[in-house]
Amino acid sequence: MHFNILLVEDSPTDAAILIAAFESIGYKGNIQIAQTGTEAITALENASTTESTNTPTLILLDLNLPRKNGHEILQEIKNNDLWKSIPTLIFSSSSSPADIAKSYQLHANAHLAKPRELEKYKHVAQHIHSFWLDIAELPA
Repeated sequence: MHFNILLVEDSPTDAAILIAAFESIGYKGNIQIAQTGTEAITALENASTTESTNTPTLILLDLNLPRKNGHEILQEIKNNDLWKSIPTLIFSSSSSPADIAKSYQLHANAHLAKPRELEKYKHVAQHIHSFWLDIAELPA
């Protein structure tokens, strides 16, 4: 099965590190980057309106985004009948209890803290891949 990840991340450095981590574990799927919430919604709309093979299998969503924050984007995703079944993981530097609680209240599938150490990104990528793309049964 071909997997697509939509990475919603405004930091080019953080995006590059995560992509490199996925590549280092042998991930061969597509990782599409949206640097803003608006770009993320546009990417989802484009995938929904065409016979596209770019529909995300998984969404990794940062909370600290320009204009619309991650919680606002999460709410849009989970309120849309076409997108709400896409597993959406918050991947943020925030480990604030309020942010974590709000993420789950808005139906995030997980809230993951960005690693503080570069080498731990590979560990996170491996676990995301292992659980969400190998073990979990996802909708077609």
